[in-house]
Amino acid sequence: MTPMTRAGCALMVLFVAACNSTTTPAPATKPSAINMKEPRRMVGTENNVRVDAEIYGEDMIQGASISIKYEITNQRATPILIADLIAQSNYDPETRTVTIDVGSEIPGEELLPRLISIPSGERRTFTTGAHINVRMPINSPWTPKPRALQLRVNFLGDPAPFAMLVDIPERAVRDKKLADELFPKWVERTETVTTNALPMRWQGPASSGFEDAPPARRRRGPG
Repeated sequence: MTPMTRAGCALMVLFVAACNSTTTPAPATKPSAINMKEPRRMVGTENNVRVDAEIYGEDMIQGASISIKYEITNQRATPILIADLIAQSNYDPETRTVTIDVGSEIPGEELLPRLISIPSGERRTFTTGAHINVRMPINSPWTPKPRALQLRVNFLGDPAPFAMLVDIPERAVRDKKLADELFPKWVERTETVTTNALPMRWQGPASSGFEDAPPARRRRGPG
């Protein structure tokens, strides 16, 4: 699970939702909105929570956004919750994989996001965009370039302590006391589902042309 500062999380308020607990898997009540025959599809299942996702396009471009449609199916006997936040991206040079994080593993220091509930046996479909910002030396031949992308969904498995934030009209509420109170519970009850990694083409920042230009010839002086 990628660490995320509480202050940074407070700035990301926008997208996502889900449901909680364990026990007998519950069948989904409505058909999937994801094309299950799409070969470029990502899938992940953990503790009776399933994630299916489609990526629009085959390229990851530095500084651009990538669109993803994903679906969360709650097969548990109780609801799960997902924070309504902007998706974030991070890069692991060892695996050469970019991970898109949905939801939050840690709340903000003062701002608490809206939580979306996914009841038992239901599925919710979302569309989001994530900004691709891979920190690496520009055009360095020694830096391993990204070659795959995966989706990681963070959700709260126990909805009880967070009932006051479920489906609130605001994107977030500012309450430092409540944030401090919920912080340890949020961390303890966060679970994740990570999909398979999908091969992608990487396009780094465009070259300025100066570094590729041949050196100018020096003119010899008279004589």
